[in-house]
Amino acid sequence: MTVVDTGLAAEYAAIYAYSAATVHLDGDPRWIAEELEAEHRARRDALLDFYDEHGLEAAPSLAGYDIDPIADAAAAQDLLLAIETNVTSTWRAGVVSTEPHERELCLRMYGDSAVTLARWRLAVGQSAADPWPGRPE
Repeated sequence: MTVVDTGLAAEYAAIYAYSAATVHLDGDPRWIAEELEAEHRARRDALLDFYDEHGLEAAPSLAGYDIDPIADAAAAQDLLLAIETNVTSTWRAGVVSTEPHERELCLRMYGDSAVTLARWRLAVGQSAADPWPGRPE
């Protein structure tokens, strides 16, 4: 499995989580969640284009992903924060790839996902300040 495969899997999982969680949100958090889900879909599409351009076979998304039951808006917000942190961590890890095309793609995806993580943190009332988003604690 390549770093791009791992990143694609993270984007698939994010789309699934947003689809499950957004219905539990209202107001600005819901509006922002809908925008962020669209960003994940756009990244997924860009990744699928990358696979096509390089003659590679992309894995399909899974039929479902293991997430805790979402009882309310707070649980939805927590889930999406965990998802955004995971996606950013995944892309950050991919930046070390020795394959130039993969490294370039991972760096771009890391930057985009760090912005998405910051936007979600702000949406749920947290500080967006993090000098190395996605870095394991």
